[in-house]
Amino acid sequence: MSSFGSIGGLLIGSLGLLAAAYGINSTVPYASQAFSVGIVGAASGGIIVWLSSRKPSKNILAQQYENKPSKNDSFDELIKYKNLYEGSPVMQRTVNTDGIIIECNQIYVKNFGNEKSDVIGKSLFEHTAEQSRENMQKTFESWKKSGRVENVEIWLKRKDGSTFPTLLSANNIYDSKGRIIGSNTLIRDVSETYQAHKIVEDHERQKIQLDELKKMDALKEEFYMMFSKECQIPVEQVKKYCDILKDSAAGKLDAKQLETVNEIHNSAGKLEQLIQDIIDVQKLNSDKMEFKKELLQVDEFMHDLDDAFSPMMEEKKIEFVVQASTKHALTSDKTRLKQVFYNLVQNAVDFVPQEGGKIEIAAREEGDSILFHVKDNGIGISEKRKESVFKKFYQVNLSFKRKYGGSGFGLVICKGIVENLGGKIWFESKEAEGTTFYFTIPK
Repeated sequence: MSSFGSIGGLLIGSLGLLAAAYGINSTVPYASQAFSVGIVGAASGGIIVWLSSRKPSKNILAQQYENKPSKNDSFDELIKYKNLYEGSPVMQRTVNTDGIIIECNQIYVKNFGNEKSDVIGKSLFEHTAEQSRENMQKTFESWKKSGRVENVEIWLKRKDGSTFPTLLSANNIYDSKGRIIGSNTLIRDVSETYQAHKIVEDHERQKIQLDELKKMDALKEEFYMMFSKECQIPVEQVKKYCDILKDSAAGKLDAKQLETVNEIHNSAGKLEQLIQDIIDVQKLNSDKMEFKKELLQVDEFMHDLDDAFSPMMEEKKIEFVVQASTKHALTSDKTRLKQVFYNLVQNAVDFVPQEGGKIEIAAREEGDSILFHVKDNGIGISEKRKESVFKKFYQVNLSFKRKYGGSGFGLVICKGIVENLGGKIWFESKEAEGTTFYFTIPK
């Protein structure tokens, strides 16, 4: 009986394999049904052979009792593995050696069709994205020769045309002679991993670009500094020779000649100031401007400003008012503070009326800071231009004929210096009424 069971099991198993081999070709009639019946037949034959090979028990009733659960257990195992295949969270598909899909699980159907009938019988290349077709073909041919596919990156294409990256690994299916007749392919969607890698790559690329920009900025800064210093040499020579020409020892100049020499001297001075402004802006941008703080008396500092600006105000016939309501001392950079006042006062001089112009500078205590201001009765700043005042190259009114040239850097430099000294700078202005610039310096 045991021998008959083994022979019968082998016969059933062989027929099952033949049916599965027939069904793996999707082009033949009833291919899917034949494949399913074949798998069940092969499994049943294997079970019969296994049962027949067991040693018979002395207790026949016990043997019959034990045989029944074994058959049920094997059937349950078959159902369990089929459920694992169908319910797997990873996409799975079974293909034959022609690349035709003969089976797939539910998650695969969800990605590539509405029903299994949308997928079964189709070529696996229909689900391969254009950019991976060549790689998929090479992988498929390699699998047929070696029987091995493991973690190959392939982009797949959904029914709606969208694509996504995956990793493919294949378990082979063999016939009774050990030949590969198909494969069961596990497909993992790695979109999230791909996006994470892409973000890292983008960050690396941006870091490289940032490094390149920093190098370019350093080269630009070096060029500006070199260019500015080289320009200072001929400017100083021009001013020097102007002073020589104006010296009576070199020969008396007539009125027209003196006017021309003065104009050359003034233009050279403006160019010199422009060069210095460029240097200061570059130093501020690169945090290389030096600040040397010292103790200074506010009232004495304001008195020095009065002495420095008064000659220019008298020449321009501008009323100049200096107020200092505090004798408090503060620790700051005296030279840089004078530079701030020079830029603000020069800016005010450029825009006050030629007749009746008035400029006021003042200082007073406000909390832990000294509040300074420079007030003028000039043309003022329109509302639409107020946001641009502290930007490079900005001038309040380009159509206004200025009495002095300006680089447009003055207010930018003021803002940079004040903030580096720990203070704030702002302004109030009404068009045609005047402007007041305020800035604070901590004590």
